[in-house]
Amino acid sequence: MKSRITYILIVGLCVLLSSCLDDGKKMSDMEEYTGPRFESENVYIVVTDSSVIKMEMSGARQLEYLNGDLEFPEGIKVVFYDKLGQKTSVLTAQRGFKNAKENLYRVEGDVVVNNLQKQETLKTEELFWNPENHTIYTENFVTVETPERLLFAEGMDADESFTNYEFRKVKDSQLILNENR
Repeated sequence: MKSRITYILIVGLCVLLSSCLDDGKKMSDMEEYTGPRFESENVYIVVTDSSVIKMEMSGARQLEYLNGDLEFPEGIKVVFYDKLGQKTSVLTAQRGFKNAKENLYRVEGDVVVNNLQKQETLKTEELFWNPENHTIYTENFVTVETPERLLFAEGMDADESFTNYEFRKVKDSQLILNENR
């Protein structure tokens, strides 16, 4: 009787263990998760140097991936400041992405950069920002509105404050007539 109970316990234990080990999928066959590891809402980031604000970044939603890449799927706003902490320019776009490996931001969709001091506005559909070199650039079509002119070009390089810029291929330039002069 004792050996029969032992036999039943051993068979039952084997059945339980085998059902736990074989669920039809091996770990190596499972897909690796590639989605975001963190999701944040109403993000506000401030970068300072010696208590002076250098940059503010905000977005309604931020996704962070396993490799450190960031995505701002619901819009991004970046405010740049000069050495004295004065606002110099504001960049806005419908979407933003950061490549963590290259430390390079790409913004797209109704991209607008306003230089607050010169009252100049850049509009394009895609723009890159390199925070290490403090530069912005694009290969795409751009429109720049100054108080006196409307400029159209393909490709542009500029500092992040959009104070100094250079076009790669100017397409057109139009004088803005002001009736109040």
